[in-house]
Amino acid sequence: MLTKYKCLGLLSIAALCLPLACKTQMDKQPLLLDPEVRTGKLANGFTYYIRKNKTPEKRVTMYLAIKAGSILETDQQRGVAHFVEHMSFNGTKHFPKKELSNYLEKAGVRFGADLNANTGLDETVYQLPLPSDQPELLANGLQIMRDWAQDADMNAEDVERERHVILEEKRYHQGLSQRYQEQAIPFYTNKSRFGSRLPIGTEEVLLKVTPEEIRSFYKDWYRPNLEAILVVGDIDVDQMERDIKTKFSDLKNPEKEKVRTVYHSTLSGKNQYLQYIDPELGGVSLEILMKEPADTVITNVDYRKSLLKNLFGQMVSARFRGLPLAGFTALTGGLSAFSVNVTTKPAETEQGLKSIWLELRRMQEQGFTQAELERVKKVQQQKMADALKEKDKTASETLIRPYLQHFLTGSAAPGIAEEYKLNTELLSDIKLDEINALMDSYLKSKNRDIIAKSSAHNKTFLPDEATIQGWIESVYTQPLPPFVDDVQDLPMLKNEPVPGKITNVEDVKVLGLQKITLSNGLTVLLKKTNFQNDQIVFKGLAEGGASLSSDADYESAINAANLISAAGAGNYNAQQLGKLLGGKKVQVSPFILDNYQGFNGNTTPEDLPVTLELLHAYFTEPRKDEDSFVTLVERSKEQLTTSGNNRFTVFMDTANLVLGNNHVRKRAQSMDRLNAIKLDRAFQIYKDRFADASGFTFMFVGNLDLDKIKPLLEKYLGSLPGKGLRETIRDLGINIPPGRISKTIYKGDEQKSSVILAYSGPFDYNFEHTIQMNAIADVLKITLTERLRDQEGGTYVPNAQVTLSKYPKSRFSLVLTFDCAPQNVEKLIRSAQDELDKIRTKGPSAENLQKFKAARQVGLQTGSTNNVFWLDYLVSQVMNKEPLTQFFDYNTALNGLTVKSVQQAASTFIQDKNYVRLVLMPEKK
Repeated sequence: MLTKYKCLGLLSIAALCLPLACKTQMDKQPLLLDPEVRTGKLANGFTYYIRKNKTPEKRVTMYLAIKAGSILETDQQRGVAHFVEHMSFNGTKHFPKKELSNYLEKAGVRFGADLNANTGLDETVYQLPLPSDQPELLANGLQIMRDWAQDADMNAEDVERERHVILEEKRYHQGLSQRYQEQAIPFYTNKSRFGSRLPIGTEEVLLKVTPEEIRSFYKDWYRPNLEAILVVGDIDVDQMERDIKTKFSDLKNPEKEKVRTVYHSTLSGKNQYLQYIDPELGGVSLEILMKEPADTVITNVDYRKSLLKNLFGQMVSARFRGLPLAGFTALTGGLSAFSVNVTTKPAETEQGLKSIWLELRRMQEQGFTQAELERVKKVQQQKMADALKEKDKTASETLIRPYLQHFLTGSAAPGIAEEYKLNTELLSDIKLDEINALMDSYLKSKNRDIIAKSSAHNKTFLPDEATIQGWIESVYTQPLPPFVDDVQDLPMLKNEPVPGKITNVEDVKVLGLQKITLSNGLTVLLKKTNFQNDQIVFKGLAEGGASLSSDADYESAINAANLISAAGAGNYNAQQLGKLLGGKKVQVSPFILDNYQGFNGNTTPEDLPVTLELLHAYFTEPRKDEDSFVTLVERSKEQLTTSGNNRFTVFMDTANLVLGNNHVRKRAQSMDRLNAIKLDRAFQIYKDRFADASGFTFMFVGNLDLDKIKPLLEKYLGSLPGKGLRETIRDLGINIPPGRISKTIYKGDEQKSSVILAYSGPFDYNFEHTIQMNAIADVLKITLTERLRDQEGGTYVPNAQVTLSKYPKSRFSLVLTFDCAPQNVEKLIRSAQDELDKIRTKGPSAENLQKFKAARQVGLQTGSTNNVFWLDYLVSQVMNKEPLTQFFDYNTALNGLTVKSVQQAASTFIQDKNYVRLVLMPEKK
């Protein structure tokens, strides 16, 4: 019997141990790929991912991913990977020359906005969104992907033309950010290969590389065992899989494959210090990077570690009130860092760094509180719950990205259902001690890089490495007061609202909309949709805004809403509100603009009551807080002091003033403007702007329960004060001035010019004219791209944009912009004007007009199944006092658009007599 019991005991222990052993093994197993996606690999090594998804309907997103980027270039090839990407759009086996983009643009796929590609260090990715209900177009989309994979043309004449475009792209990216990257990346990647392989390449290679050298890179690395196609959208998965197998199975790998080396930046264990001096920098900046290998989430253990890090990062951010002073930074070369960032006036760097480090020390020594952990857990769980609710309504463009990373890096893509399950299981298991132990591992004293930045003018203020280390060490000798978690348990509102009444309900059936009038005069538009399961977006606005304030009060008026947001509302300040609403999806933002005041927001059906309560609080119980006011204004002053001497910012400040008719309200930001903000005046202006709800129209779009929302509207909107004032916008004459104006700004020594050409004037605002003017801008953008970029190789991204306003006066502006080499300014301006003249005298080509129509029709189709699209539409109709049902006339008006009608609109409205030319040039030496 004893033996039997012993055996039973051993069996029991074994039975208990076995699941633990299995769990440990399971934790080390890779997380399974999302079961919603079908994946496979062809005999040649080509990989595919296919998923059916009906958001948006009748659309599909395709990616072609290649595990090859600029990191694989030799010293003589720097820039070739990116060159290959460009050449793929210049012609393929089945779509020679520019036929590819031409064909797709006729189908409504816009070059740059939809049809695009990106070359990185380790990968190149082509993206192609298409209608999925047109079999021929879908089949040709696959053919384009197949051509990119191995049949792109590299004709000598196309190479010669494209090298100028790429050089202009390189020029386009010139500036402080690019200059900084060129020094910082080699530094923090420890002089690894990553620092010398920025995808844009070198001017020397771009000028001299031959078609043969480009073809050689293409043949070496564009091969099926390094490629994958990803297809997510409203498609038949079985048919798509058959088509992919048919189309891609004949791709060939090279007979003698080059080894695809995987490069990493290695940590040296040493600390480094770099001074970066640039004329456009203002103030002094310190960036302290405590580096470690970047995380790749593959197993359950990885996922848990990532979740811990995520929670920790949220808690650090909350301590710094959401300011980017400390947190995690992704670095190039497979590295990440816990970083500390401080930018101050030249003499205040020590104080700034010490204040940040003191808070980090408090987290390190005292730890976080259980309440802080519970708040971020709640936020994380709610985020995953929201995503799960939208599982069947998530956009294809969102779904495809984890699959892309699964192919490129091997990172897990388990799908939202499994992620929600993992979060639920893991969050309950995460303890405060674990979180509090993390700071010791992140505040490292090795593998720490310090980058000190300033202009040459402020170089004497830059601390050296020893000085910075001394500042940090001194923090640990200072008194450390305990953290106080500022929370309270009060109702949000000080005063319970007295509900109003719904006095009228009008059904606009063709629009699926209800128009409600409340007893205080406020109007509400409700559009119930099923586009998202858990989304409601809204906006409320009324005329007036800062236009009703005097010029002397303008700064207080235009900043008033931001000051209230920083102060809070009702019984809660802004920080307390954040904690109160943790785990809820509640976003309410008051605004006061030049001509309107109102609120932007979004929420869920569940959180709609508290969202409307918060809106009511901002409307009737705004808070005035001296501390938050001082913090906000002082931060703005510091940003102004440290914003540097950016030549493009100086140019745009001048442009805004000129285009704003030199009005005092269009002056560049300055200390005088910031000093003109007065808290008491701003608070009074805010209360005045929101003292009368009768002129407001609120628009709600989303998954609305019309029966449940009406009592809420009566309680929180119907109770708002209504005085019946019906204020209107005051016309201040801030328009582009009439006449011909030319101004050249000389700034900096960068060999890069920026050009703004603006045409403006009175406009006969009606439905047909607005469509005609939009056609002019879109067609002009196509022709400017064809001529200034493709033919002349003079610029990278020329643009044309039209702005139409009906109130306070009906006006239009057409603005053309591009960057280029200084010596090409005059030539390109003549070319741009010539293209505009062609539209004014002959009208657009029938082909380009068809491209405009196709793009707009696609935009209508996809937009009409999107909540934000409908909200923007309703806002536009309300602001312009146009019929709410006008949307249903758009296709008819679009189809009625002719070459002649567009030409007549261009010749009627766009006059050379009202022309502003602004040019940024390098300073003359």
